Amino acid sequence: MTIFSFVFEHISKQQFLTDYFDHAPLHIKGTTEKFSGLFDMQAFNLILNSNTLLYPKVRITNHNNTIHKYDLIDDVDRYSNNQNNTLNKKKMLHAIARGGTLVFDNIQQHSTQLEDFSDKLAEELSTRISINGYYTAAHQTGVNPHFDRHDVLVLQTHGSKRWYYRSDQHVLSKAIRHQAVPLIDTDATGWSSILLEQGDVFYCPRGVWHFTRTEAQHSGHLAVGLYPLTLKDWLLRQEQDENFASLLESYVRQPFQYPVSPIETAPLLTLVNHLLNTAQKDFDLDLQSRPYLELE
Repeated sequence: MTIFSFVFEHISKQQFLTDYFDHAPLHIKGTTEKFSGLFDMQAFNLILNSNTLLYPKVRITNHNNTIHKYDLIDDVDRYSNNQNNTLNKKKMLHAIARGGTLVFDNIQQHSTQLEDFSDKLAEELSTRISINGYYTAAHQTGVNPHFDRHDVLVLQTHGSKRWYYRSDQHVLSKAIRHQAVPLIDTDATGWSSILLEQGDVFYCPRGVWHFTRTEAQHSGHLAVGLYPLTLKDWLLRQEQDENFASLLESYVRQPFQYPVSPIETAPLLTLVNHLLNTAQKDFDLDLQSRPYLELE
């Protein structure tokens, strides 16, 4: 069985691409044991207790954005606090108990099972993958309503969590703090919701506004970030090409030209033709696994 089939079950690759990818959320029910061999609370606790937890890779946040690094480290003095990113685990527990959500970025780097899962899924999808771990206590609200600039595949590994989501006006390239956030009233009017239970999967496309709440159960989940190649990614890679970089050095204005006037279009047309020719060539995504050191 492929990793894609394991995650998406009855959804075929073609159905996913046609009906859901980049435009429609998808909820897939699963058995409570589905992810037990991949990641569970015992594995999460082992990672938390066998590593030095450093901010901001590991952090605790809430829907009011009122939890700061200084609330989670040993308080010494201003200079020491600025240099110190080591989290105090007792303070972390207190912050979670007060409604905070634990976030552990790139948690696959600390689990051979998750890293193998990530590498295989990236190979199958031909897409870069990252995995973050989350934990929220019962009867709490997660982070502020937001949208992600990448697709997210949520694997509910423990307990349950309710996801609220809606399609609304947004600009992917613009910071969320500079955009109007959809309102949330007491009944979450205008928001769709699903209860994600242990073993369930939720695909949330980029640009979909969402927030979460826990109900009667604590919640642990993995957020698998999917990063298909964008035009911006491709153009940034072109800067490594000497021919492309040289074309960018072309003059498009001449001395003595009126300050407010059009640029010369000939260099631009040359650049566009170069990009069109390059786009027809094979492009290597360079999906390499994390390198290992082997002493013997």
